[in-house]
Amino acid sequence: MRADLLLANKSDTWTYQVLHALQDLPTSQQLLDAIRSRQTINLGQFELTLREHIIGGWRDLDILTPHEAHHSSRIMRTYHTHFGVPLGNTSGWWDDRKRNQKPVLPLYLRLDIPSNLSRALSCLRLSGHNFLVQRMRHDRNRRPYELRICDRCDWHTIQDEEHILLDCPHEHLVRLRTQQQLIFPPQFEDGPARLRTFMNQPDIFGVASFVAKCLALFP
Repeated sequence: MRADLLLANKSDTWTYQVLHALQDLPTSQQLLDAIRSRQTINLGQFELTLREHIIGGWRDLDILTPHEAHHSSRIMRTYHTHFGVPLGNTSGWWDDRKRNQKPVLPLYLRLDIPSNLSRALSCLRLSGHNFLVQRMRHDRNRRPYELRICDRCDWHTIQDEEHILLDCPHEHLVRLRTQQQLIFPPQFEDGPARLRTFMNQPDIFGVASFVAKCLALFP
């Protein structure tokens, strides 16, 4: 421990990186002083502080849509809107009762579905697809978010996950939706969380099949 602390000011050491990372926490100075003086740290309190800090980063995005998010957090915002769990908007939301509950994996990871379908859902959730909203983020011909317009229809809207799966009127996509009527009921919910509702349907096999076929249209 003493040897580690002697290296605390060297930026290429593990000790420096740990201390630097702790500076973002609300109780950073208390933690840093305890570490440097080799005092005991209340790990229970540290865990609670760290968890609340991480959740706070996601909570800040609760009131934004992917269109409104800053470019540096847009992938994170997209995931949170369509596939994540709302975190609430008050400090201390993650109380002891919720903290002691075991996290629940997405439904498709808890069921025995073919690996190719599971992979398709993972690709969609983690932006591992070739929709223009993602492809034009990395291409040499990179375009601003608002100019990644769908090239499969004339709606002049961004070609993102929600547009391709639920809205785009391209004939191939319309045909796929028609073939999967069980996961597109007439009373299908409209609103900002519609893709999340769609992805969390009990018929996860039908959803996964549909997603895999959509992704195949964008090799």
